[in-house]
Amino acid sequence: MSDVERMIKLLGYIKITGEIEALTGLHIGGTADSIDKGGIDHPVIKNPVTNEPYIPGSSLRGRIRSLLEKKTAKILSPMTNKKEIWLEIYKSDDEKYKGNKAQSTIDAMNSEVCRIFGNSASYENVPSVLIVRDALYTDEAREEYMHGGKGGLPITEAKMEIAVDRITAHASPRTIERVPAGAKFIFEIVYRIQTTSFISKIDEDGKVKEIRKYVADDRVIKKDIENLLWALKQIEEHDGLGGNTSRGHGQVKFSVSPIKYDVFEDEYKSKIEGIVNEINNK
Repeated sequence: MSDVERMIKLLGYIKITGEIEALTGLHIGGTADSIDKGGIDHPVIKNPVTNEPYIPGSSLRGRIRSLLEKKTAKILSPMTNKKEIWLEIYKSDDEKYKGNKAQSTIDAMNSEVCRIFGNSASYENVPSVLIVRDALYTDEAREEYMHGGKGGLPITEAKMEIAVDRITAHASPRTIERVPAGAKFIFEIVYRIQTTSFISKIDEDGKVKEIRKYVADDRVIKKDIENLLWALKQIEEHDGLGGNTSRGHGQVKFSVSPIKYDVFEDEYKSKIEGIVNEINNK
C-alpha cells in the first residue's frame, strides 16, 4: 500500500456569474491559418464551428491568478527547468523542504493562491477548487454582432498598429483583430467547497499512523470568494483582459449577479448562506 492515500469530500459549490462588457476593443489571440497580403496578422480566438469570438476560461483564470500573486507578494518559483514561467508554487524537492517534504503541502494549503488554483508539485498534490468557464456571447450580442440585428455591427474589427524604428524610421505595420467595444459575454466562476484528507504512513498491518485533514473552514472560504471578487474589480478598474492592455485594448466591465450556492451537507448550509448573504449585501 502507498504511504499516502487521499480522500476528497465534495460539500457543495459557490457560483459567481454575470456579464463581461468590452469597453474597448478586446484581443485574445487565436491562430492564423494563413496571412494574405493586407490581411489580419493577429486574429482573435473563435469557435471553429460558429465562428463566434469568446473569452477562454483559461485567459480569465490566468489574469485572476496573476493579480492574486501580486497581491500576496509571495516568492515566485519557475514552473519548469527552462525558467520561462514563474508563479507561486511550493515544490517538495526544493532545498528548503529537505527533511520535511510534507511542509510543502502545508504551505500550499495556507497559500491564498494555491489553495484556490492547486499545487501539483507539493508532497501531497493540492487539488484546484476553481472552475472558470469559457465566456460566450450573450443572446443580445449574438443577435447584434452575428446576425446583423440593430444595424448589423461587425463581428470583429481590424486595428492597424505601426512600430517605428527610432534609428532608421522604418515602419513595421501589423493588423490586430479585436472584438469591438460593446460586445457582451456571459461568464461563470465555480468554487468547489470540499475537504481533503491525507492518510499517511500506513504500516504493513494496514494501521494508520497519521491522518491530516484540511477541512472547509468558513473563514477561508469567505476570504477566497472575496479575493476572487477583488481580482475582478482590479481587472475592471486598473487592468484588463487579453493582450495589449497597455495600448488601450481589453478594458472591460463586469456586471456581477448575486452570488449563488448549493451545499449538500446540512452542517455547512447555514455557514455558507451567511457568507454569501454578507458578500451579496456589500
